[in-house]
Amino acid sequence: MFKSNIKNVKKMITDEYLVARIGAMVFGIYCRDVKNVYSEKIKLVKLYYQTRIFRGVAHIDGQVMQLIDLRRRVGMEDHAGGKMLTVISFQTNMSTVFGVVVDEIIGMKKVSEDQLITHSSSLNNSNANINLLFPMVALLEDGEMIHLLDSTYLDKTEQVLEEETGDLELF
Repeated sequence: MFKSNIKNVKKMITDEYLVARIGAMVFGIYCRDVKNVYSEKIKLVKLYYQTRIFRGVAHIDGQVMQLIDLRRRVGMEDHAGGKMLTVISFQTNMSTVFGVVVDEIIGMKKVSEDQLITHSSSLNNSNANINLLFPMVALLEDGEMIHLLDSTYLDKTEQVLEEETGDLELF
């Protein structure tokens, strides 16, 4: 009886996600990963050494950050828009802040652990690590499916290689 109560409590654990959209794709970002959300005219400075996924560098709310266009990151066509951008910012480490450009913010959703579905491990990551960027989906009660973003793979488009030795190294 004690074990079944723990199992039921575990299924009831919920996390809040900020839900946004690019094109027809709806995705969620774990709220603890989000630093700020902006929707304003933003002056961009394009750096020429950056890859295509980057829109440029912007000074927003007293902080300089690189802006990643999520449409470009997942291989969609650019959005025909002006300087008015919707940006979600992430603090990826002690000194690095990224901003992600999205089409719109939809709202907040609570996702419980039993609604999560992990992508098959047989998916290869050769296409800009898309399966690592969106490692899970949440299937909500109303039948809506949202892709869950892992912010650690926003700027990592190089294929992640796994060593095939299979040997454990002990220290």
